[in-house]
Amino acid sequence: PPTHTFSSFPEWVDEHLDVLRGKEVMMYCTGGVRCERASAYVRHQGEGFQNVKQLSGGIQRYLEAFPDGGFFRGKNFVFDERIAVGSETRPTVVGTCVVCHAL
Repeated sequence: PPTHTFSSFPEWVDEHLDVLRGKEVMMYCTGGVRCERASAYVRHQGEGFQNVKQLSGGIQRYLEAFPDGGFFRGKNFVFDERIAVGSETRPTVVGTCVVCHAL
């Protein structure tokens, strides 16, 4: 969703319940913590919100298991000195940071 902070995610979900109801939802984040909270929030919306999946351990754990990137394309922005994490062998950039415009 076009949110700028994790704390605005519940509000976005609440405003889009009709669009999300009955859909398969896949979430991922860097380490899995935010996705755990976000997927739980979506699942607790009731009937029609049971088909919510998340990437266990986030992109970080996925890239440890699949160093070539597996099915992941691009980089995931992080909030530390790394700036972004992605495959070592396919460091494709598919967008820019909305704040600093870095690749």
